[in-house]
Amino acid sequence: MSLVLNRIHLGGVVVKKKVTVLGCGLVGSVMALDLAADEAYEVTVCDASLENISRTRAKARGPLAIRTDVDFASPGSITEAVKGQDLVIGAVPGFLGYAMLGAVIRAGVNMSDISFMGEDYREWDSEAKKAGVTTFEDVGVAPGASSILIGYACTQLDRVEDVTYSVTGLPTKPEPPFNYKLVFSPDDLIEEYVRPARTKRDGKIVTVPALSGCRIMKFDIPGIPLPEMEGFFTDGCRTLLDTIPSPNVTEYTLRYPGTARDMTLLREIGLFDTEPVDVKGVKVAPRDLFGALAYPKMKLGEEENEFTFFHVEVTGEKDGKRLQYTYTLYDEKDPSTGFPSMSRTTGFPCVIVGRLLAEGVLKMPGVNPPEAVGKNPEAVRRLLEELKKRGVRIASSVKEL
Repeated sequence: MSLVLNRIHLGGVVVKKKVTVLGCGLVGSVMALDLAADEAYEVTVCDASLENISRTRAKARGPLAIRTDVDFASPGSITEAVKGQDLVIGAVPGFLGYAMLGAVIRAGVNMSDISFMGEDYREWDSEAKKAGVTTFEDVGVAPGASSILIGYACTQLDRVEDVTYSVTGLPTKPEPPFNYKLVFSPDDLIEEYVRPARTKRDGKIVTVPALSGCRIMKFDIPGIPLPEMEGFFTDGCRTLLDTIPSPNVTEYTLRYPGTARDMTLLREIGLFDTEPVDVKGVKVAPRDLFGALAYPKMKLGEEENEFTFFHVEVTGEKDGKRLQYTYTLYDEKDPSTGFPSMSRTTGFPCVIVGRLLAEGVLKMPGVNPPEAVGKNPEAVRRLLEELKKRGVRIASSVKEL
């Protein structure tokens, strides 16, 4: 499944590219398995959970080394673990992502990363450039694949008017009270409901509460069986707010109706807070309590199906004509591998961009947002091609308005 054989023959000996995957959760495991199936790579996956990495290694279609001794809370531990590698794939929880990025840069290794950090990762840009390191951040599904396509569409227009996109990952058969199943990091899910959301309107960045702007959204797309959903603001626009030439940028997170109301209630009573409170003499972080009670009920069952969907519209002008570029992704759980669609659609873009880094197709020293990949037409073509090989299809169209 390699893009090209990343091997050097020295006296008849095949030298493989060395890659370390940091994190072996729902998405990290899929990326580790994708790389391990390719004889061009020598893969090591790191995670504190022996259960996670042992289960992943048992599914591997090629050699997969495992490590449980790397402390993701210790930048020094990460730096030592990845020194001498050709590539790092980042898949740690968002709250660990910023320090992890710095640790990888100090090791002098290129990285493709999905960690959904709250900090501005571009603060590491100058250090990465000094080290000659290239990293791409937020390379998941949205932000990620959607951002890459938005970046590409913007390069095709003389003037960009508006970028609007919607994204979700949901069970096909919702069950109350959550009508949701965990398909990525639980902590990052809660961050979506807590972290203030930024949008761009008439050239100005506007900050609004997460879960606000809620409205019912219906998508009538031939061949895609979509339910009625509600859309609301989360902080998914990220770097698109200042890296693309559009005066209007809006992202909607989609959920089954009622989610914004319910999650707002839980947030406002404090159940998503991380500061410990005193409960009958015992210090408890409300979010930890919520997680202990709710996360087991939100776990995706082995036999449960789910889908991932995004719809992107980039509107602007080319040669005096008003055009709209549209991209639509719809994917369901892969019954042959058991990989959830969110793990596939998040992990595959990240690992494909990593492969393009290893090949030298992407050479952009510094810390880059995913939309920067869109400036490279060959990289965009290869991304779509490799996603298709893995069963993930993105429909695209351009129409005159």
